[in-house]
Amino acid sequence: MTRTTKISDKIREDLAHYALREHTRVSFAFAARMFLLTPGFQFVLSWRVQELLFRVPLIGRLLRRIAWWASCLLFGSEIAMAASVDGGLYVPHPYGIVVGASDIGKRVTLLQHVTIGRKDHTDRGRPQIKDGASLMAGCVVLGDITIGSGAMIGANSVVLKDVPPNSVAIGAPAKILRRADAPISVNDELQDAGSQVA
Repeated sequence: MTRTTKISDKIREDLAHYALREHTRVSFAFAARMFLLTPGFQFVLSWRVQELLFRVPLIGRLLRRIAWWASCLLFGSEIAMAASVDGGLYVPHPYGIVVGASDIGKRVTLLQHVTIGRKDHTDRGRPQIKDGASLMAGCVVLGDITIGSGAMIGANSVVLKDVPPNSVAIGAPAKILRRADAPISVNDELQDAGSQVA
């Protein structure tokens, strides 16, 4: 996973992911609608502003905390200041989301009432959400675990262990299945063939 460091690049990636989800292209009119009229994009943008404020010498930490506090009040959702969020974050419904200290990759989707964080106060690990993962409404991802690239966490699922790339985790506690649209590798085909012969 290559991380984007420039805030302007992250915002461009955010806009591109929103445009992709709406089956359109990024234009001036589209960007204006996102910035002015789309709460989900505004929530993501508020996170980018916090990242930018943190870079201000001397008072950046204070400014970021004030912006974070205002964002929590305005949206009723929170991304912890200790979180790391790459470009292309897609949050269509920014309500009831709680993201603790974690690492979130590119083009990740978070729906309403998602919770990401530590299992308890003794847990020192950080959940890692890899590129292209999708977390559906109400799901909970806890602990020092990795959600693989292209993985999908089903609505209201509780995930306490690693989820491989291009798979689906559903249930509480979650069971892991291969996505129907996931690419099949040669090893997977050989294992499937072996299990059919047995």
